[in-house]
Amino acid sequence: MGAKGAKYDSVSISAALSACASLPLPGFGKAIHGFMTRGALKTDLYAESALIDMYAKCGNLESARKVFNIMQEKSEVSWNSIIAAYGNHGRLQECLSLFHEMKEFGFQPDHVTFLAIISACDHAGLVDDGYRYFKSMIDDYKIAARMEHYTCIIDLFGRAGRLSEAVEIIKSMPFDPDAGVWGTLLGASRVHGNVELAEMASTHLFEMDPKNSGYYVLLSNVQANAGKWEGVDKTRSMMKDRGVEKVPGYSWIEVNNNDTHVFGAADSGNPRSDEIYTLLKNLLLVIKDEGRVCNDLEIQ
Repeated sequence: MGAKGAKYDSVSISAALSACASLPLPGFGKAIHGFMTRGALKTDLYAESALIDMYAKCGNLESARKVFNIMQEKSEVSWNSIIAAYGNHGRLQECLSLFHEMKEFGFQPDHVTFLAIISACDHAGLVDDGYRYFKSMIDDYKIAARMEHYTCIIDLFGRAGRLSEAVEIIKSMPFDPDAGVWGTLLGASRVHGNVELAEMASTHLFEMDPKNSGYYVLLSNVQANAGKWEGVDKTRSMMKDRGVEKVPGYSWIEVNNNDTHVFGAADSGNPRSDEIYTLLKNLLLVIKDEGRVCNDLEIQ
């Protein structure tokens, strides 16, 4: 875009920063930040808010706060960005402090603000506090709850094992739950070994997205952990009949902002795989020595 002589604006810069945040690629994000400080976009509200989000998602909360502090002008978007940054890092007290500070400066919280607050409570395991903010959003601020708020609340109760309350919330929703809501309930059911709820959630998910292999795998794992092998066979047969194939999961890591290494499950293609698996086995031993339980992690 630059080589063609086109001018950058807040949209193009924000999109590039969003890409850096998603990968994450902090090196490129810093380069864009440097470009912003030398140009007209150093005081652009939306570009600076995207910069806060990029630094936070790349794990650099200190830089995110510095960008926020030096902003000459702030908006609801910038306040939401920094509140979400602290919430996603599990810094609940700072997150709530910023929430109250936002109101003191005359900015009204919106549905994005409350989603960040509820999500922060979710990560901290504060179920009742998260639900209180959810109710306050609706009753005190007259902000209608959206699907993403309900999904977060379901996760809030689901993680705590309060599955019956999660189901009641689903029933009380003013619109039909989507795959995100049912998927969240399925995930919570797997964690807490509730086969009945897992099967109920899966029934809805199979209707909405019958080709998604992840739902079948989750359900079969719940059934297998409960020793319901007939159910496992039925789920696998359903996958076969519908032509659903399990998509292998991959993860990657960038080393020194240069080389990118990709890993898959039971992957032995890396030339240093023997060293990697030996290190993982040693880490598992350390984790177990610390009294932790590793139910879902198995090294071949």
